[in-house]
Amino acid sequence: MQGQFEEIDMCEAEHVAWLKTQRDPALWHLAAMAVLAYYRDLHGFLHWLLEQPEMDRATGGWIFLWAEGSRYLRGETSFSLNYISDEKMVALFRSLCERSEGVGFSRDDLGLDPDFEPARKACLDVVARNELAAGIIVPRQIISRSFAAPKRDTRFMLDDGLIISLNLLRHLPSR
Repeated sequence: MQGQFEEIDMCEAEHVAWLKTQRDPALWHLAAMAVLAYYRDLHGFLHWLLEQPEMDRATGGWIFLWAEGSRYLRGETSFSLNYISDEKMVALFRSLCERSEGVGFSRDDLGLDPDFEPARKACLDVVARNELAAGIIVPRQIISRSFAAPKRDTRFMLDDGLIISLNLLRHLPSR
């Protein structure tokens, strides 16, 4: 497949296949957000992402903290998410925690919105209060330190679940 899409739709197998060829952690970060917040993971993107050495720590942080990882740490298994089943979310949390404490994250460039700081601290509180459920791996590489402020991506943005190419939009004729 040549070129780049104006809009990347994570429901489209061709788009996900193209995205996987782009060794771009910032683009993957937006894709992870789109899959979890807007779509089902129809094409196994999230588990593929966890296997990528270049995956940024902020992406792991966004996944873990957005989906209330503190509840997972306490052993809860119901997350009331619209686009991913509780069973798949538990499996994703488990894989993410294993990644965090296994190969870890070689990149920590992207940063994360400061609104995630209370969720990060809630995870630390679960550990500090000894409320950790049996058998749960603490994702220390994700939660042990704050995230830098996010860097604004001038190439892509997320809009209602679609990843929009800002570069291509700049070149479209104005109406």
